[in-house]
Amino acid sequence: MTDSTRGTGVPHGPPWSVDVLADLHAGALDAKQSAALWAQVNGDPDAQAVLAALDSVRHDLDDLGDAPAEPMPAHFAARLDAALAEEAAKSAPARPGVAPVLDMADARRKRNRRMGWAAGVLTAAAAAVAVTFVALPGEQQTGGSPVAGDNKDGSSQEAPGDAPPLALKGDDLGPAISGLTGEEDFGPMKDEQGLKDCLAAHDIPDKQIIGAREVSIDGTDGVAALLAGGEDGHRFRLVIVEPTCTADEPGTLITDASIG
Repeated sequence: MTDSTRGTGVPHGPPWSVDVLADLHAGALDAKQSAALWAQVNGDPDAQAVLAALDSVRHDLDDLGDAPAEPMPAHFAARLDAALAEEAAKSAPARPGVAPVLDMADARRKRNRRMGWAAGVLTAAAAAVAVTFVALPGEQQTGGSPVAGDNKDGSSQEAPGDAPPLALKGDDLGPAISGLTGEEDFGPMKDEQGLKDCLAAHDIPDKQIIGAREVSIDGTDGVAALLAGGEDGHRFRLVIVEPTCTADEPGTLITDASIG
């Protein structure tokens, strides 16, 4: 990373640059810097939003790495084999009366290595784009990109509550970070205050709400809140309550876990 404060102690903030937060997220800082900086960013909602986006990128890249690779179409493979054969013929030393011998197995290995390099470049590019375009809460995007509420083509935008519930599994809550960050879908609770009243009824302290959305966890419907500051070193607290939760009738606390 290129942040100018690198190597001079703990970077000053907030706000912290995406470079500094990416170094922190990747474990690139030394132990002393990392411990001091985590203690500060855990209480800063803007920094938490960037870290949540980085978590989302890492989760997506993990899924991409586990996905089966599609085979190269046969006509492309044939053209690549022909190109490799032509290149090998050009570089082989010419001897009168002796035709150059091409090891096609070796050529295919070279082709596969090139495909692997291309896949690595695309993966790195996807990560760079995702981090570059992280927008901190309350900021507008510049450079001609749309800002919040901008809808120049006149098409309808999806309003809170229109999106289907986020499907979660009790044994894999990691996707909740990317699925909830920045969301403001409070379901039947209608607004943030309604959610806070519900959480208070469950004796959950008033914390920074990173995002909220209707979810379905293992087939059970609920409203999830991603809160800043988990326990045991985790950065977030995920709370899922019944959709009908109110201050007077809180109902069941479906999930309460520290993640991230």
